[in-house]
Amino acid sequence: MQNKFFLKPLRTEKTMREIAKNKYAFGVDAAATKTDIKKIAQEVFGIKVVSMQTIKVHGKKYKTGKKGLYGRHSDWKKAIIEIQAGQKIDLFEAAPIK
Repeated sequence: MQNKFFLKPLRTEKTMREIAKNKYAFGVDAAATKTDIKKIAQEVFGIKVVSMQTIKVHGKKYKTGKKGLYGRHSDWKKAIIEIQAGQKIDLFEAAPIK
């Protein structure tokens, strides 16, 4: 099955602290549903998802070029996935944030 949504790991100080509670944060497309995110996470990482929260993040405005025109980044969704105790996602364990 080919996925049309991608899981982009969010590595910040806050999300790295949440790993101790078996919670991992990902950025996904705004059109992704909780069911889609759960299926993709279980297929890609081979984990058991216990619970999930999603947050809509609105794209920020930015100024471009010499004329000072305004553009806008796309909206996206933040997914916080709690996995079963004893499991981990190696993608987050790879290297600590400095």
